[in-house]
Amino acid sequence: MNLDIEYKLSLYEELKSIYKSKKVEIFLVQNLQDDKIYIKKELKEYTKEVYEGLKNIESINMPRVYEIFELDEKLILIEEFINGDNLQTILEKNNKLDEQVVIKYIISLCDILSKIHNLNPPIIHRDIKPSNIIINNDNILKLIDFDIARTYKDGENLDTTLLGTKGYASPEQFGFDQTDCRSDIYAIGIMMNVLTTGKHIKEEENNGILKNIIKKCTNISADKRYQTVEELRKDLETKIYKKEIEIKSKKEYKEEKILKYIPGFRRGNIIFMILASAWYLFLLIGLFIHKNTAELITNILVVITLLSIYLIYTNFLNIKEKLPIIRSNKKITKIFGYWLYTIVIFLLCGGLMTLFE
Repeated sequence: MNLDIEYKLSLYEELKSIYKSKKVEIFLVQNLQDDKIYIKKELKEYTKEVYEGLKNIESINMPRVYEIFELDEKLILIEEFINGDNLQTILEKNNKLDEQVVIKYIISLCDILSKIHNLNPPIIHRDIKPSNIIINNDNILKLIDFDIARTYKDGENLDTTLLGTKGYASPEQFGFDQTDCRSDIYAIGIMMNVLTTGKHIKEEENNGILKNIIKKCTNISADKRYQTVEELRKDLETKIYKKEIEIKSKKEYKEEKILKYIPGFRRGNIIFMILASAWYLFLLIGLFIHKNTAELITNILVVITLLSIYLIYTNFLNIKEKLPIIRSNKKITKIFGYWLYTIVIFLLCGGLMTLFE
């Protein structure tokens, strides 16, 4: 018995067992010294060097490994407790996720995989799937469950143990070759398809902006996939950048389209735009100069009158083609039409003003 290990473990009070299988049991525990909640894992099958490598990593995208104990042929881990939902639960609630949301999640996933893939020796997760990714309450992605992860060993041809989740595991994990970082990339591709369509790639393929990226990730030949998660991340960032440009262009087009209808701004002439702005400002100020409600109503009617005449004379929304007399091809008739509509508008305004005197 290792008394030092026994003592350290005694500081973690077990609150409840949250998962149990033949290979692992997971407990929710509380540290008696700092009162914080942690996760305790008891692994019966394990690769200790994987967790020793993970312990040295500081990243917001994976639970921190605080302590590692080997006792009674078990590996016992004390890990950070993550409060949130896994992507499988989120997917079940929403049927499928927006591609831009998925891209941002996968970029975060690439960040943590970049760290573990570039360790010496590299660590391959080998079980990337929605249920092994938690989105915490701050919307930060956390990659969990490294229980079947392995270290890449240069010179080996095959994995000694064939593990992974059916549907997500790469061909290499079924004995065709040794798994490496490209095996995780294969699983990422499958997961991106599942998250964006709600179905496995064999049932329905993504036909959106991630279509080609998913195809490259899931190529049966590892040599034809992305060779590193850094390459994958770069392509994903390009998709976000293009989307932002598209949104910006649509916004600018919409603004430009609106300006085309506003008298004084339609031609883009700076002098006309300045004069029009001064005119609109003059009308706007008129609404705020009043001593009582009656004056306010009068000012509103005056502004409506002036604005109506202005819009007719500036042919707002091509109004001259809709008004009788003005739409005439004869110049004299048009002039008479403008005069007539001006008089009518003034008379209507005057009549309404008398009602509020």
